Order: sequence, then C-alpha cells, then structure tokens
Amino acid sequence: MNEPLTRLLERVLEGEPDLGDEVDAIFRDADRIRRRRTRGLLGAGAAAVAVIAIAGYLLTTTLMPDTQAQPPAPAPARATASAVPVPSSVADPVLAVLAPVVDGKKLHIVPRPPERGNGWRQYSITDPDGKPRGTVEIAIYHVAEDLCFPVLAAPGKCARTEWAPAGVEYVRYDADQDRDWQVHQTIARRITDGRTLAVMATGERGTDNASKGKPGLTGAQIEKITTGQKLFDAFGPDEQCSGPSSAACPAFRVPVPIS
Repeated sequence: MNEPLTRLLERVLEGEPDLGDEVDAIFRDADRIRRRRTRGLLGAGAAAVAVIAIAGYLLTTTLMPDTQAQPPAPAPARATASAVPVPSSVADPVLAVLAPVVDGKKLHIVPRPPERGNGWRQYSITDPDGKPRGTVEIAIYHVAEDLCFPVLAAPGKCARTEWAPAGVEYVRYDADQDRDWQVHQTIARRITDGRTLAVMATGERGTDNASKGKPGLTGAQIEKITTGQKLFDAFGPDEQCSGPSSAACPAFRVPVPIS
C-alpha cells in the first residue's frame, strides 16, 4: 500500500490498448459526422432555394399579364372636325345613289328628320364644317297613263319632254334666280312600268345671298340622278308616295300631277 500511486496505475493498465489511437479515432469520427451534417444542410438549403425560385416564377407567369404577348391598347380616336358619318356606310339604297355625287363635291349628306316614308326620302347636305347647304327631297309615284309634265309659266299645258336611255322621259326645272331660295328639280317617268320620280335639291332659305342660297347639287346633277335606273330601283317595288301616305310627301316646287 506504500507503493507510489503511479506504479499502481501502471499495473492496473497493463494489457490495455494505447489510448492515443482511440482518441484520434473518436475525433476523426466526429469530424466526418460534422462534415456530413454540413453537406446535408447545404443540400437542403439549395433545394429550398430552388423550390422558392420555381414557385416564384410560376406565380409571376400566372398572376401577372404577359406584356409581350398582348398588343398595346389602341390610342383613342381623335374627334374630327365634322361628326357626320360617312354616307357610304349608311344602309340606305337611295342614299347610296346620292352619296357618291355629294362626296365628289366634298360635302356630306345625311337623312333629315322625319327622314322617310312610303315612297319618299329627304336628306340634309352640309359642308365639311357642318354648315347647312340645303336639302334633297325625293318621291316616287306610279303613273300608268301618259304624264302631262307641268309648265310653270303656263298652267294646264304640258311641257315637251326629253329622253334618257332605257325609255325614261323627263323634264328639268331650275329656279335659281331667287336670292332667298334656289331650286333644282327634275321629274322623270319610266315608260316600261309607269314609275315616276321627282327629285328636288334646294338651297338654304332666307340667306338673302345668292351664293349662300345655292343648293348642294346642281341642276345637271339632279337631272342625271333622276333619270338613272339606279334611283328607280332603289325604292321598293310597292313604294309610292300616294294614298294614305300622300300627306307626308315632300312639297315640290313643281308638283307631280298624279290625279
């Protein structure tokens, strides 16, 4: 019992393996475990970042509009100087006959209230600034027998008629000396079926100015429109400005003698 402590310990530890190797092995195992955990954490972090990025992309493409795929919104149309619609766009066969002639004079033509009825139409003409340039009134009748075209200067007498192609007889009436009201009118009858047209263009009344009171269409233009086949055919086959609708027919400068 009196032996030194160190000698006693040496006896106890005889046959045991060297502790230095075991300690090194423990530290090596701990280091491997630490590195493996670090790699696992880094891998999990990278996977989480990838998942977040993919989810963000999907949400962005789903919720936000595709500015490249959609065309830019058109700019609002500017208001033009005149709000009058283009005549050729109006679905009116009679107006479709008049519109090209009026357009050629850089004017506008639109229906004039009350616009139309059985066998008649009326329209307003304006210049590009919207100022009135008179009216155009049209009516169609059925005259089975020969028509006595009126003579303004000699009531009761029949005027000598002119002839247009396709068997159309007509008389043109111009009253363009009045400073307050100028009129161009033509009456035409198609002898094959007795259909008779009266077309009158008038200027603005009360202008006290011969130039401002001119009708929008000339006498020659009214004559050509009235004697052409297109205007006869623009009315319905059963339309005629007589009978119950006669009260609404235009008041022509030269009335058509149908009775």
